[in-house]
Amino acid sequence: MLAVTELRPHEKVILIAVKKRSLDDESTRRLYDDVLTAAAARPALPVVLDMTRVRFAPSVALGQLVQLSKGFSLDGRRLALFGIDERVMDAIRVTQLHQVLEIHGTLEQVLATL
Repeated sequence: MLAVTELRPHEKVILIAVKKRSLDDESTRRLYDDVLTAAAARPALPVVLDMTRVRFAPSVALGQLVQLSKGFSLDGRRLALFGIDERVMDAIRVTQLHQVLEIHGTLEQVLATL
């Protein structure tokens, strides 16, 4: 089974690339677990998700991203996303989740906010 995420080396953030094009229920569970595992290993750093490969994220997946974001926020940490496909972004806007999730166009834009 193809890995859902790939941890990429970075000194300022925990950079996690989402490798799946579609986040079904199983992929979403694995993404959630992978993010929490990576975050626990480097507790002081912001978590950044590279979403450039994702073309479909149903409401369950978006809900999990919000849950991660809120959980990190309670711990004084950030979860930022970048490279979101226009169709996924449309779903985020329709559900008003862009007001909850930290979204950027590129990794450079995320790093500029640190």
